[in-house]
Amino acid sequence: MAIENTDENRLLEELDRSDYEIAEGEPDVQGWHIKDTRGSKIGKVHDLLFNPATRKVRYLIADLEARVFGVQNRKVLIPIGLAELHLTDDEVYLPAITIAQLAAAPDYIRESFKPEDEITVRNAFADDIDIQQSWDEQTFYEHDHYNERNFYGRRFMGRHE
Repeated sequence: MAIENTDENRLLEELDRSDYEIAEGEPDVQGWHIKDTRGSKIGKVHDLLFNPATRKVRYLIADLEARVFGVQNRKVLIPIGLAELHLTDDEVYLPAITIAQLAAAPDYIRESFKPEDEITVRNAFADDIDIQQSWDEQTFYEHDHYNERNFYGRRFMGRHE
């Protein structure tokens, strides 16, 4: 795999605030409901955070509902490989994320977000077999949390190989 994360191209941008658009034929998931494994709505996709140098989406910016977490609505980043498109409906599922992990995820605040914050985000979604790790510019996005095939799943099988 080619090295992606050099100093000049590791900064991420929000799709809505950029000059980029979703590629033709790809679903624009902004505004889609986010559901847990039981099918309960827990929020919606507010925006996408992507690397403009590689044109790869790295995170969903999720607007989580207050009724689920008992506090005000909050925005968190969800690594793209931990979400999955519903087979036919315009919905995003989180098959491997628990409510406790979402509650532990740091708030996403665009103005103060820096590349090093990605470590905290990724570690919030680590499971028992994951090793919490620091930033490694050569391998950070090789983790399964950033695997686009997980996101597109069965909906577009074979298109994102």
